[in-house]
Amino acid sequence: MRRAVIDIGTNTVKLLVADVSGGGIIPIVSKDAAVRLGQGVDETRRLSRVAIARTVQAIADYAADAREHGAIEIKVLATSAARDADNRREFLDAVHAKTGLTVEVVTGQREAELIFRGVTSDPVWSTDRLLLMDVGGGSAEFILGRAGQIERLVSLPLGAVRMTERFPTFPQLAGFLRTTLRRELTGFGDARLVATGGTNTTLVRILKGKADHAGFTLDEVRAIVMKLNAMSLDERRRVPGLPPERAAIIVAGGAVVLFAMETLGAHELTVSVRGLRYGVLCEPE
Repeated sequence: MRRAVIDIGTNTVKLLVADVSGGGIIPIVSKDAAVRLGQGVDETRRLSRVAIARTVQAIADYAADAREHGAIEIKVLATSAARDADNRREFLDAVHAKTGLTVEVVTGQREAELIFRGVTSDPVWSTDRLLLMDVGGGSAEFILGRAGQIERLVSLPLGAVRMTERFPTFPQLAGFLRTTLRRELTGFGDARLVATGGTNTTLVRILKGKADHAGFTLDEVRAIVMKLNAMSLDERRRVPGLPPERAAIIVAGGAVVLFAMETLGAHELTVSVRGLRYGVLCEPE
C-alpha cells in the first residue's frame, strides 16, 4: 500500500511517500522545504499570516506530489510551532481549505513516541537499547527504550529556531542549555545514542558528507559548532553540506546537540534519517 506523510515542523515541511507492507517501509519520495512556520512564535505565541501562507502552499505542493506518485492515503501532522500557537485554528483551517486535508497537531509526548517507532523500524536499531535525540526547529525530544518499549521520554522547547530567536549571544545560549539539560536529562541510563532531525542530519552531512547511519564524536561536534559560530552568516551559507536556509539556525541547533552530549556523557552518536514520518507509517491503518 502506498502511503504518504507530511510533517509540519517549526522550520520545515517534510514529505515521505512510501510503500508499506508487512511492517516494511520502502521510500519512494522524500522531500523537505524550509518554510519557517514557527518564526516569532516563541515570543508572540502566534503564527504570522505570511508564515501560514507559505507553509500552506508547501503542504499543497507536497499533497499534489503524493497523489501524483500514487499515494492512496495522506496523513498530515504538525508539531511544536502549531501546538504552541494561540491561532493554530487559523492555520489548520487554511490547510483544509486549500488541500482538503485535516492536520493532526501532536503533543510532545506523541511526537517522541512516533520518533522512537520510526527509528526502531530500521532493522539496525530494532533490538538495541537506544537513547534517541531529535532536535527540530521548535523542540528537542529525548527517548530511552529498547525493542519497541519506551522507558523514559521528555520533550523540551529547545529547537533550533526557538533558541536562535531567544538568545542573541552564544554564551547566553550555552549557559541556558547547560542548566536546562542538566535538570531535564537526569535518569537517562546508558544506551547507544542515535540522533534524528534536521540539525543532526545537517551536522553529519557537513562533517561526513552523508547522513543515514553516519555519525560524529563529541570532539567533532564541538569543533564544528565553534567554527560555525565564528563565521558570518554569509560564510555559513557557503559551507558544503549546510543548506543556505539553515545557516541562521545551525549554531543554536548544534549547541543543543553539543551540550546534550556533554550532559549525557556521550562521546559519539549515530544519525538515523528515520523519524516521525516513518513512525506514522508504522502505525496500524
